[in-house]
Amino acid sequence: MTTLQHSAEAICGLDASPAAQILEMIISQAPLRQILDTICTQVAPYSSFDRHEVHILASQPRDSRPGASTCAQAFDARAAAAELLATDPLAASLTGRCFPFGWARLITSGAGEVLGLFVCHAAEPQAASPAEISLFESSCRLAALAIEQHNLLAELAFRADRDLITGLYNRNCFERLLAATLNRYRKHASCALLYVDLDRMRQVNDVLGHAVGNQLLKEVGQRFVRAFDRAVCVARLGGDEFAILLPDVDGRDSALRAAAAALETMRAPFHLEGHEIFASASIGIGFAAAGHAATTPASLEREAYIALYHAKRSGKATAKLFHPSMASTPPERLEMEKRLRFALEKREMLLYYQPQVCLASGEVSGAECLIRWRAGEVGLVSPAAFVPLLEETGMIADFGRWVIEEACRQGREWLDQGGRPLRLGINVSALQFARPEFVSELAAVLSSTRFPPELVELELTESLLVGDFSQAAATFARLRETGVALALDDFGTGQSALTYLQNLRFHRRKIDQAFIREFEVNSPLPPLVANIIQMAQALGMATIAEGIEIAQQAALLRDAGCDEGQGYFWAPPLPAAEFAERYCLID
Repeated sequence: MTTLQHSAEAICGLDASPAAQILEMIISQAPLRQILDTICTQVAPYSSFDRHEVHILASQPRDSRPGASTCAQAFDARAAAAELLATDPLAASLTGRCFPFGWARLITSGAGEVLGLFVCHAAEPQAASPAEISLFESSCRLAALAIEQHNLLAELAFRADRDLITGLYNRNCFERLLAATLNRYRKHASCALLYVDLDRMRQVNDVLGHAVGNQLLKEVGQRFVRAFDRAVCVARLGGDEFAILLPDVDGRDSALRAAAAALETMRAPFHLEGHEIFASASIGIGFAAAGHAATTPASLEREAYIALYHAKRSGKATAKLFHPSMASTPPERLEMEKRLRFALEKREMLLYYQPQVCLASGEVSGAECLIRWRAGEVGLVSPAAFVPLLEETGMIADFGRWVIEEACRQGREWLDQGGRPLRLGINVSALQFARPEFVSELAAVLSSTRFPPELVELELTESLLVGDFSQAAATFARLRETGVALALDDFGTGQSALTYLQNLRFHRRKIDQAFIREFEVNSPLPPLVANIIQMAQALGMATIAEGIEIAQQAALLRDAGCDEGQGYFWAPPLPAAEFAERYCLID
């Protein structure tokens, strides 16, 4: 007897050969209907009933449909199953019972989920014998195995091609459909690709939460599907970006009309969890004219993205059709912006940590958390290249929130591993600071990570505070209530430093590295640096100097009363694991 036959006998209690045949069909992924029909065929010679059916009742994944394995006559399987469950669920799942049509038993999964109904039809009501009940029970176990595997494979196939939030096609599937569509249509028909970027998505997430934001994404996707029933696909590419691929487009004007229709679908408000939300979108259009064999998926996507770039800079609720004159936009910048939009989702961002050292004792007292980007095959990208782009596009707020979450998570992990308490300095952007939800989000992160607030130091630049001073002061007061420390970063480079020193209570002053670079070997401490240190001391604030590269700089600053230093003299920014190992933060 083969291993498969032994398994069949153990699992089902049937004669080995028939059960092994069914298991072999399951393993080879034969069509579900074929497996269920084979089960019924194998039961028939040993049963006194006229006909046998397996009805699938559970909510099947995505594109499966409930029904019977044979369709000889109409039969309300759901009603019969409901009656079984209502009268005696335990007996229904173990032994079944008689009906006017014959006999039936529920098919259940190992977790107790109702998957289907095994039905034996007879001309007159009749009971099943003990031997038949045993046979039917074994058949139900086989049917359950087949249905559960079918459901699992269908779910895996769905997840491979679908976005799990909206149910639309995902980027991987979109790329395949785009290539296939161009191959099919470009010789005799034109195609249009619409890149859609929602204008207000970040505000919805910030104000109403990501649960409502996800509902909005789903609703937007459904509106696009209804509006473009002839589209090859409507896909969510990630974040707040969608793609609509339209075949057989008459011309460029038709592509523009399609984009106008997409904008029109956004006009009506969205009603989600008691909120009325008005959303809009920017759309870039790439057009592949019939007969242009040179058009490739990559070139069409690039055109659509360049057009989207121009649409977003022309104002909200705008659509732009690609024109060759737009191609003057630096492609490297476009590609970087495109990559950045998915960097958090792809977990490409990471934090490096640069030690902050007590100048008197030489002990590491803290670390500044610095964002880094490992962009796939490109590798590490310089912060000087991508941080300004984050600020220009407004993405800096989302990335800044991630920095706070990751820094507190990592800090908590080090404490749990036996590391000594270490202050973590976190840079805050002006856009982040200005958001009404900033303080509450910070408090939520501190609560969820259990990282002590006294070990968090938010580093704020002078430029961040220029503007509505009363609003800034109110935010400062709320931040102090959370227990975090506040540092004025790049002190001395702005024009309002003295005003802030007199009116806002910072815990620490950071002296910009530009002043530190001024003095070289054997040169004295610049008077301005000495004045900054003295001013901070008079106000009871600690000072830390950035950009220290040589021992003499550290010594002069220490002698002048500067409390701490930071720079390559001690270490460059380090990955978390290397930083923890070097400074003994892991037991």
